[in-house]
Formats: sequence, C-alpha cells, structure tokens
Amino acid sequence: HGSWIHTAAFSTVSEGKLFAPGNMRAAQDNPGYAKLLEHYYAEKYQLRYTGGMVPDVNQILVKGKGVFCNPASPSAQAKLRVLYEVLPIGYVIEKAGGRSSNGNGSVLEMVISSTEDRSQVCYGSPNEVARFEEMVGTKFAEKASV
Repeated sequence: HGSWIHTAAFSTVSEGKLFAPGNMRAAQDNPGYAKLLEHYYAEKYQLRYTGGMVPDVNQILVKGKGVFCNPASPSAQAKLRVLYEVLPIGYVIEKAGGRSSNGNGSVLEMVISSTEDRSQVCYGSPNEVARFEEMVGTKFAEKASV
C-alpha cells in the first residue's frame, strides 16, 4: 500500500504502423493529406483516434511508435495553438527521439508573434514525419493569428 510499481520502460519513438489523424475534414481540400490518409489505409496502419492530441501522442510514447498529424486546409484551418499546444508536445516528442514538424521543419524552430498563433503539426517517428513534410508540406499551413 502506498508504493509505485514500475510496469513499463520507454526507450525511443521509432518506426511503426500506427497513425492518429487529426482534422480529417482537411482531407477534403488538401490533396496531400488525402493521399497521406490513403497511404495509411493501403499499408494497413493501425488507426488510433480519440479526437484529442494529448491522448493520441501519449499512445505514441507508450507504444514507442507511430505518427500524429493535424494538418490545415483552406476550409479546415489549423486549430492548435503554437505556444500552449504545438511547442510543448514537440519538445517532449523530440526529446523522446521522434520528430515534430509544421510541414517545413521542427516546430521548435517556429517564431511566435502572438499567444494565439496556430499551426498545423505532425509528431512521431522520423520517417513518418518526413512523409508528412513530403506529402502535405506547407501549402495550406500559413501560421494564423486569431
């Protein structure tokens, strides 16, 4: 009673077929995201979807594999706030051996101009984040201030 039991060990975020999509409406008018989702389905990735970034990213850390992406599009703009959501989780993921990206590089390199800046984001294993950058990129990802 009153003691902790160590039940699991974590090493690093590595490659694996687990995907957690966010802002799926963006696939309607972001062709890169639509193709990325098609890739996940065709390659039989395991779907992890809770509708929340934190539980989905936590699953990547617990499993040690996978990718979470929340892109933007003209009709479904970025919702995650850079200062409070995008950067802190990016820091944790990168310290765990994964990568983060706004479609053009690490979110940790983003310049913040307002507490309400918002951005698309991808977190996960290095190869999956590189795939996001290649397929989705930044065409619809201009940083928005509200």
